[in-house]
Amino acid sequence: MGSNPTISTKEGRKQGMEVLCLRPFPCCGKRQKNGGVYEQAGKKEKQQRGKDKADAAAAEGIGEKTGGKGKEMRGNGTDEDAMSERRTRELYYEDGYQTQFSAQVLSCKEERDRDFSVILDQTAFFPEQGGQGADRGVLGGRSVLDVQVQDGVITHHLDGALPVGATVAGTVDWERRYDFMQQHTGEHIVSGLVHHHFGYDNVGFHLSEEETRLDFSGPIGEQDLLRVEEEANRAVWSNLPVLVSCPEPAQLSTLSYRSKLELKKNVRIVEIPGVDRCACCAPHVRSTAEVGIIKLTGVMNYKGGVRLTMVCGLRALKDYRNKQSCGEQISRLLSVRQGEITEGVRALQERLQAAESENQRLSEMLLERQAASVPGPECRRHALLFVESAPQGAMRRLVNTWAGQYRGLAAIFSGNDAEGYRFILGSRTVDCTALAEVLRAQGFRCGGGKGYLQGSAPGSEAKIRAILQEQ
Repeated sequence: MGSNPTISTKEGRKQGMEVLCLRPFPCCGKRQKNGGVYEQAGKKEKQQRGKDKADAAAAEGIGEKTGGKGKEMRGNGTDEDAMSERRTRELYYEDGYQTQFSAQVLSCKEERDRDFSVILDQTAFFPEQGGQGADRGVLGGRSVLDVQVQDGVITHHLDGALPVGATVAGTVDWERRYDFMQQHTGEHIVSGLVHHHFGYDNVGFHLSEEETRLDFSGPIGEQDLLRVEEEANRAVWSNLPVLVSCPEPAQLSTLSYRSKLELKKNVRIVEIPGVDRCACCAPHVRSTAEVGIIKLTGVMNYKGGVRLTMVCGLRALKDYRNKQSCGEQISRLLSVRQGEITEGVRALQERLQAAESENQRLSEMLLERQAASVPGPECRRHALLFVESAPQGAMRRLVNTWAGQYRGLAAIFSGNDAEGYRFILGSRTVDCTALAEVLRAQGFRCGGGKGYLQGSAPGSEAKIRAILQEQ
């Protein structure tokens, strides 16, 4: 079993960790540090803090905040090297609950129709990185379609242009941001518990509007997953603080934390005391209580480990509502109580299987009667039968019988002239491999061996009979 060393809130304060207050709305303007309360710093101090945090981790377990797909843009003749050195101030690290801000437009360039890449001096829009999708919202009256980061410069993709040099207002889509914060903090709780109990690493993470997906490096059984899920929710109910810090290299070397890479500096640590400590670049909720509820919704074997899907917060409520609605509809269709759905489905399956067996028996009887209309081998060289429908197994058995009796071909075609036929054909005297080439030239689709063919045939019964009679 792997260990998961943690430090207490008191110890975290001694190490300079920032302890966020637990107010659940973005209006909060105070944070706790070293056991006391202080107002947000002035502009100069905040700018320096933002610059320092801009050097922290870029992804879940990645220490550089410079990943992403965005292209570096320039405006008004700005030198490319200067742009590379001027990192975008990341307001979402100063306050993950901030949804409104103002910024200066440094550059704007049209990439393609209705897609303009805009760079600001500062932004509250979190870019796509670390497996998490980017924020959405409005910037200068334009819709934010995507946000990317490269070399510390954040590029906003908008549906319209903004004037370079202008100061514009931005509004982050809070519903999406808070939803992603709930999912991501929930993921840390689950990953921390899996690492603690089994020693497995989180080797893959994806967070989008549709799903939260986690990949672990080893197998986890059903009962163990139930235990992890229950412990994860107990961590939520315990209302634990979510601590964020950027330790100095000397301090970082003494910490034990989850990470996909070996990191030595500029690392942003997110810690949930007693549960998890991990290098991460994304905004998180201030306390585990804000996660609401954690529900594991799926598991599959994946690359020697497991892939889990999960939902938290409002997503979990919506998932429950959807499944409850499905359960209610199924119970009405089966005329059983919701608690008896499993038994109702099992009884329905048994009735269907019995009906299918009876249908098979009757279809085989019908095919035998239809086969009686085919002239015997003493009268005909080929045995050809056309029916509307027949079980494939019964067709194969009858063809095998006929192939031993008739001197030529034995074939059964099931279908009609309008939609075509599927067929099974056999012979003890005709080379079916060579025959297949002839039939394909006539539009047949078939395969098989020297004494056997099956496939589909276009055209009318009369045309098919004429083709086979020539063989």
